[in-house]
Amino acid sequence: MGKLKEKLQKFMDNPDVAFKEQMGYVSGVFGNCMGQDSVSTYTDQFMYDYMGLKSSHMVAMKSTTTAVNILIAPIVGAMLDNNRSGKGNARNFMMASAIPFTLASVLLFVVPSGSLMFNIIWSFVLYLVFNIADTFYDVALSTLSVRMTPNAKSRKNFYTVAQVASTLGSMFPGWLVPIIIDAFGVDYNAQKWAFFSVALLFGIMGLITMLIPSMTLKERNIVLPPKDDKKIKIDYKLILLNRPLLLLCLCNCIESVRRVCYNSLPFFYKQTLNKFSMKAYVEMGSSALSYAGLFSVPFLGRKLSSRDIVVAGYMHTAICTVSGKDDNFIMGYNNLWVVGILIAIGGLPNAGMSAAKRVLLADSTDYMEWKSYKKYGVAQRNEGMVFAFSTMVSRIADLWKELLVNGGLALIGYKSAEMIDNQMVEAVQTPETLHGIFLLVAIPGIIGNLIPGIIMMFDNFTGKRKEKIMAELEVIRAEAKAKLEEAESV
Repeated sequence: MGKLKEKLQKFMDNPDVAFKEQMGYVSGVFGNCMGQDSVSTYTDQFMYDYMGLKSSHMVAMKSTTTAVNILIAPIVGAMLDNNRSGKGNARNFMMASAIPFTLASVLLFVVPSGSLMFNIIWSFVLYLVFNIADTFYDVALSTLSVRMTPNAKSRKNFYTVAQVASTLGSMFPGWLVPIIIDAFGVDYNAQKWAFFSVALLFGIMGLITMLIPSMTLKERNIVLPPKDDKKIKIDYKLILLNRPLLLLCLCNCIESVRRVCYNSLPFFYKQTLNKFSMKAYVEMGSSALSYAGLFSVPFLGRKLSSRDIVVAGYMHTAICTVSGKDDNFIMGYNNLWVVGILIAIGGLPNAGMSAAKRVLLADSTDYMEWKSYKKYGVAQRNEGMVFAFSTMVSRIADLWKELLVNGGLALIGYKSAEMIDNQMVEAVQTPETLHGIFLLVAIPGIIGNLIPGIIMMFDNFTGKRKEKIMAELEVIRAEAKAKLEEAESV
């Protein structure tokens, strides 16, 4: 353990940010991702199969929640940007949102009554609370990552380590839920309590890890707003001028099609294959390969830019999706070994891609600072607004994903649990529906990788151009610092 800590410290060495602080950031990423993955992966299945909700209920719930989050995200960003005190306020946001986030993530897996209407209201309120709290925490944590240090190389290093935590956070629900559910056997009521038990375990772990950053992190890189007559309200104008940010957000929005594939996998394993625990074993292999891909990022980064890593990752997964064949469609499911291996191999670049995307998002704040100076003569970087905009777009993408998932399930005739004598009874799916679930995995998996990969090829904030812009930005910052020091000395 001592040697591992030493290597981590060397890898994440930064004179401005202590190793303890960076590990605090990693802890927050772990807890947040664990809660997000638990809810995003399993709530659809739980609400259909155990709460009795229909596709119309799910669409209404997800649409309303997304609309609220779209309104909230820019407000959170503005609140973060407008507080320019030495201590900042991101940590307070994280501490206040961690508790409702955790409580909602656990209670969403409780079936409260025999009344379908009460189940609908219960799910709606808790899902809304969860997503609002997630927006506050996610925007604050992302903003902190930039304010911790202005050093782009250092950010890239601890983003890589943070992605390990993110993958671990997502891995636990992916592994444990299917194994534990299958361990409870075919008893319908027992399976309901199994979901809750796992959610409670994740909730306790998540709350502890999500509170650690608020107690360990410091906000250093806080840029004061200009104090001259040139200051203008250009927040949204700069968003529209920020080409790297817009391309990344467009990519993430269309990638929601790819996530239809992942959200359909629990139905695929449990219903079509009747082997829910297979999900755990496939994801174990996928996670192991994903870590291998992630740890190769620092070495690949010497030859490839973050943009190139993202593009290559999309294309790799697309190729894996179309590689298998059967008599019916591109990748069939008659051979479980083929299915499992292809899905696992397809996960190889996931962690590395996510780390590279974090770098690209953080780098877009540098581009905003440079672009605002070139366009308006005022160097302005609104980190909160950038991450709030990214979060807002991700919520829109989530809605698009949910519409596709729930619309797809309705199209293939998926049946929800039925209320009989005040008891929920599991529905039986037709063979056509079971094959339809497979199509919800295969088709979005192809489309959702190819198109985002092509989009990211148009990001030109990379290579020599990026080096030139960053050199100019260093000069701009030095001049601004000199002027500030001169003004303070008068």
